[in-house]
Amino acid sequence: MEIKKHGKAYQIVYEVLNAVTHGLGFILAIIASVFLALKIVRDGQTSGIEIAAVSIYLTSVSLFLLASTLFHSLVFTRAAKIFQFMDHAGIYFVILGSYTPYTWLVLKGGWGIGIWSAILLMTIAGLIYDLFLVGRFPWLSVLIYLVMGWLIIIAMPLLWTALSPTAFWLLLAGGVVYSLGTIFYLVPKIPMGHVYWHVFVLVGAGLMYCSIYLTL
Repeated sequence: MEIKKHGKAYQIVYEVLNAVTHGLGFILAIIASVFLALKIVRDGQTSGIEIAAVSIYLTSVSLFLLASTLFHSLVFTRAAKIFQFMDHAGIYFVILGSYTPYTWLVLKGGWGIGIWSAILLMTIAGLIYDLFLVGRFPWLSVLIYLVMGWLIIIAMPLLWTALSPTAFWLLLAGGVVYSLGTIFYLVPKIPMGHVYWHVFVLVGAGLMYCSIYLTL
């Protein structure tokens, strides 16, 4: 990583910024979770599956941001390796969690079950991979993330019909922002690149949250 080429002071600032960005994101995720939970409860006709789908989504995003914050906060300690795994595992879970409202509540049926099951299997495979090779091949991890994230493209015509135009384009924009952010994740020569990656993650997550909020 590019931080190894710099002095200790740079590395500390680098990790502080990484921790602060996703720490702030975690706080925002908790606040956003309250608003979304209130929305689905207030309509008075919330089903069990809707509560489950939203709970999985909100929990996955919040825990991912928390794991990332803890990893970058403890990166210089002996616990770093454990939290690095949790950080990477959180990415798989946040992808799975973000799929859940769309596949369970919007697509439903064969399409919804099939896509969610495929993402679940890839999540399990990714976790096994990271358990043994976490951080060893960043490009491979990113490839897995992108394949998982863009698998939804096979159902885009169905989503276009089922979602409002605003919700659809917010979903698509979120995916594009996430994908563009991987450039900063992968290219080590970009100064503070991982910090920019965190910002792209927050923007992408925010766009998808807005899409889901409008849909429910």
